[in-house]
Formats: sequence, C-alpha cells, structure tokens
Amino acid sequence: MVKEEIKAIVAAHIGDGHTADWDLEGLLADVSAIFPLPPELNVNALSQLKPEQIEDRLTQQAEALYEAREKELGSDNMRVLERLVMLRTIDNLWVEHLTAMENMRQDVGLYAMGRQRDPLVIYKNEGYRQFQSLLSTIQHDVVHTIYHVGIVRREAPGAPAQAVASRGGESKQRLKVGGRKVGRNDPCPCGSGKKYKKCCGR
Repeated sequence: MVKEEIKAIVAAHIGDGHTADWDLEGLLADVSAIFPLPPELNVNALSQLKPEQIEDRLTQQAEALYEAREKELGSDNMRVLERLVMLRTIDNLWVEHLTAMENMRQDVGLYAMGRQRDPLVIYKNEGYRQFQSLLSTIQHDVVHTIYHVGIVRREAPGAPAQAVASRGGESKQRLKVGGRKVGRNDPCPCGSGKKYKKCCGR
C-alpha cells in the first residue's frame, strides 16, 4: 500500500513530462508528510535520477523505516497496529461513502431527467467512480497514518480485580483471649452478646 501511494505521488509530480517540468519540491513535501526523509534525498539528488529510480529510492527509504519501526514495536504489535489503523480508517470513510451514495441516489433522478438518460446507468457509473475514490482515499489515509502512530501500553483490565481478590483472600488470624483461641461459636469477647462468628469473627 505504501509503494502504491509513493508511485501515485511520483506520477502526480513527475509523470511523463520533461525534467524541467518536474515538481521535485512538491514531491518531497508530499513524501515527507508520510515519513521523514534523510538530508541526502533532496531536489538536487533526485534531479539526477530517472522517474523509476526516484520511485525505487523513495520506496527503499519507506521500507527501511517500516522495518525499523516493526523491529522497535515487535512483529505482533505491528500487525495489531496495522489492523487498528486500517479498521478505523475504513470505518470513518465508509460512513461518509454511504452518505454520499444516498445523496446521489436522491439527486440522480433529476439529473437524468434533464439529460434524458437512464438514471440507473448514471447511478452505477457514478457509484463506481465514488467507490474507486473511496479506495484511493483509504490508501492515502492509512499510509499517512501508519508511520505516525504507536501502541500505548495500558494495565490489563483484570489486574485491579486480581489485586483486590488477592487482598480479600488473605488468611485471617483468629482472635486469642487469655492465651486461647476464641471458637467461632463462643461469645464474642467484645461484649456484644453475639457469637464470635457473627460479630468480630466475620
């Protein structure tokens, strides 16, 4: 996904045009929004390369940073992070997409009447275009997020309960009076008149 996003950025700023038409500053600015670039990857350095070489060089930098990040977090944590970023991005954008499709469904009838075209054909074509736009936006948002987020370690939800249970499970020392232990059915030494087990022995 990162590779595809870099390819799209390179195509947008370089394309098939002449070197004089390249927007290398804009290219570096867009890539820097995804991940940090080393000083040697500058306009002068990229101007000496071919478009495919620029794409390869940026992709190598992206992969190196991603591998370093995975080594820092651990493979399992990195997979969790990827899933969280992907699911949150899709969830947010999917709601927007459904809203846009509903609005389009309401408007397409009037549009078709004005142009004397089949509203179903218009809806299908526009729906396909919007879905492709959705996929492109998902890719953009995931790639622009994954290098900038991390995992916050929190105390396991069961830990406090276990601590409480541990404190509650401590053995109780039976009260002694006059050198002997008070039986559970004996009168409580506090003078309440209740059995020890119903009073201070609870």
